[in-house]
Amino acid sequence: MRLPSNIRRNLRLMRIGHILATHGMAALAVRMRLFHPYVWLVQLFRGDELPKDLGAQIRLVLEQLGPTFIKFGQMLSTRVDLLPMDVALELKKLQDDVPAEPFESVKRVIEKSFKKPLTSDGGLFAVFDEMPVAAASIAQVHFAELHDGRRVAVKIRRDHISKTIESDLAILNLLAALFDRYFPEYHRLKAPQVIDEFSTTIRGELNLRAEAAHCTRFAENLVDVEGVRVPEVLWDYTQTEVLTTERISGLPIDERKALTEAGHDCLKLCERTAALFFHTVFVDGYFHADMHPGNIFVDASGEIVLIDFGIVGRLDIKSRRYIAEMLIAFLKEDYKRAAEVHVEAGYVPLDTNISAFEDALREIAVPIFNRPLADISIAELLLSMFAVTERFKMETQPELLLLQKTMVVMEGVARELANDVNIWMLARPLISEWATRHIGPIGKTEALIEEVHGQLRSWMRLPEKIDAVLSRIEEGSVNFTAEPSRLPVVVGSVLLAGGAAWLAWSTAHDAAGFTMLVASSLMVLGLVLTLSR
Repeated sequence: MRLPSNIRRNLRLMRIGHILATHGMAALAVRMRLFHPYVWLVQLFRGDELPKDLGAQIRLVLEQLGPTFIKFGQMLSTRVDLLPMDVALELKKLQDDVPAEPFESVKRVIEKSFKKPLTSDGGLFAVFDEMPVAAASIAQVHFAELHDGRRVAVKIRRDHISKTIESDLAILNLLAALFDRYFPEYHRLKAPQVIDEFSTTIRGELNLRAEAAHCTRFAENLVDVEGVRVPEVLWDYTQTEVLTTERISGLPIDERKALTEAGHDCLKLCERTAALFFHTVFVDGYFHADMHPGNIFVDASGEIVLIDFGIVGRLDIKSRRYIAEMLIAFLKEDYKRAAEVHVEAGYVPLDTNISAFEDALREIAVPIFNRPLADISIAELLLSMFAVTERFKMETQPELLLLQKTMVVMEGVARELANDVNIWMLARPLISEWATRHIGPIGKTEALIEEVHGQLRSWMRLPEKIDAVLSRIEEGSVNFTAEPSRLPVVVGSVLLAGGAAWLAWSTAHDAAGFTMLVASSLMVLGLVLTLSR
């Protein structure tokens, strides 16, 4: 008999309290009211506060709590803006070490998804290997063969994993709310928002059709990148719970000895790795955010083959421009410019003391750039930079965290392939060329035109907004009070926006001085009216 959900949840919370208490974190469990009479007794007899090896104990706790909590710990390992560096580094050791699902469960999921038998007469596949070639917390992979002889890899979502994850997410949301309530001094960590971010990511991984869409988009984006490809998706054999792609064969990219023995040029592979990173991040703004050596193979022809596209990162063109400028400033060791770029990008507040921020960047960057060229790590630089965010009130940028995680892997792969080569020196000409095009005069003009288009679109929507407000007034849903009139502020905002758009257009098209003077006058008048209230 299955217990009611509230009883199961309370039993789960009791187990979490017990695991925390027995790993030196009873004080944490007591303060969060996790069955505190029992936990208090454990704390009393153990007599410990926080363990000295806090990171290792947190890792052990997450491992005992299961796959969802392990994935949560893996996500937290990139958040040095939230955790001490030593704890974050310890959480990087977390692995999805889970047993494979029984074959009968795999067969049931596939047959339910396609309404067909797995094999035999009229079956979906001609041959299906019962033993998986890989197993992770959400899905596992089996090899199979189609009726036309094509060999494929089939990724199957674990049976009932969706319910398990939703149940665990409910527990995590409750724990985050308790933490936020009983640890007010740590409100800056924004625990509920962190769980929301994690929930979005892990739910996205559950949809294998979405992963198939990511895969096909990468295939299109990388068609012109020499020596890099992704497996073909077989859409007729793909559903939300099942993803079928062409089967690839090759060597993991971090096995240098095996690659050399197979006749591959490791330096060339390193160059292709740099080109892959540059293209996906800067050209496409769409990058693989779950890069690790197990997802990067080298086939017999020497091509790099990427797999597993459950998590992707996205960067708009404005973010790419700022990141390129920031990277170039760091590579030139121009820390003042690096600090200014952070302010211009809005990563830190406008009132940030540039000189103090420059010193903070020097503090973390100079030791890194004093190393031999091959040991310089931009990923480590970004990681250290995230650690000083609290001091300068830097808002967390989720996409930058994903990018840093990808950088760590790419740097590690490059060192495995050619330990005397730095991937950033290989990528620097590519980034510099891209930056010249997108940050130089042409790029700035294009950015200005984009801004003008944005302003013009806002102006074109203005009649609709006015009509909507008038409709609300007619319906009586707008309450008028005796507050001072906001008309000057509204008119001022319109004049300010219009003047800015006109001035931007005039600058981009080298308009006459009188035109620019009129546009500037409108902006000044708008500013005065806006501030007049």
